[in-house]
Amino acid sequence: MLRRVIMANTKIVFFSDLHYAPERPINNGSIIERKLMEYSQPLLQKLIHKINEEIKPDLIINLGDLIEDFNDHDKDIVNLTYIWNEFKKFKYPFYSCIGNHDLRSMTSRKEVEHIMEYAHSTFSFDINGIHIVILGTDVNNNMGREAGGILKTQFISKEDLEWLEKNLKENELPTIVCVHFGIAEDNMKGNWWFESCPEDALLANRKEVKTILKNKKNIISVFSGHQHWTKHIEEDGIEYHILGSMTENINDDGIPDGVYFIAEFDGESLETIEKHIRLENNNV
Repeated sequence: MLRRVIMANTKIVFFSDLHYAPERPINNGSIIERKLMEYSQPLLQKLIHKINEEIKPDLIINLGDLIEDFNDHDKDIVNLTYIWNEFKKFKYPFYSCIGNHDLRSMTSRKEVEHIMEYAHSTFSFDINGIHIVILGTDVNNNMGREAGGILKTQFISKEDLEWLEKNLKENELPTIVCVHFGIAEDNMKGNWWFESCPEDALLANRKEVKTILKNKKNIISVFSGHQHWTKHIEEDGIEYHILGSMTENINDDGIPDGVYFIAEFDGESLETIEKHIRLENNNV
């Protein structure tokens, strides 16, 4: 357990996989009935209000898949731009990972980075004595767009791996790592999306990432999305928190899960509480 003294508790809100789309995509390769995209807008508006007026965190982090792609470059650019502008309504510092659906129709991640006004989607920053690392996956244009672009966007580039190793070596602060794809091993048994294809749920070159992480004693936790369920895994002494999709029809009842985390670090330990946005009468 870390013994670094922090002047005040640090509160971070995490959410993931909003899958915004103004209407349901047609033939984009995803079983979209499971994703209640029609609730993405009211869920986000209620989350923004709750964060700004009630939670008042030090930091907000989205773990990727801002949009449900249309497998159409121009439409996806429009939708990414729209939802990113909605995120600007947060009154507190906000950062985001990039997900496979955000990248699927792009020829380069620079197109998404331009919308987000990021020089690079792999970066780090410090807040209240905590080091935050955001890992951006890359685009492999030798792979197709099938399966929501998973195969096209499922890896951390060699450049980013080298950056990560150097960044963590130079840092002594308690560290949180954020990435879209899962890194902890998980057989995905019982997962609606990935039980039959567990490798699609996980970062393709996660072993290289974990080799870097497991040698660092100051890693507080790793947060990821993509897997569309909420789960905690401990592996090699590292805590992995997997966050489900806000718009997932998790109980097959037509009600979006609305899941998000409030994580609070007191300088010694991280407490993560699972919360859910509920819409009144589930009305859009």
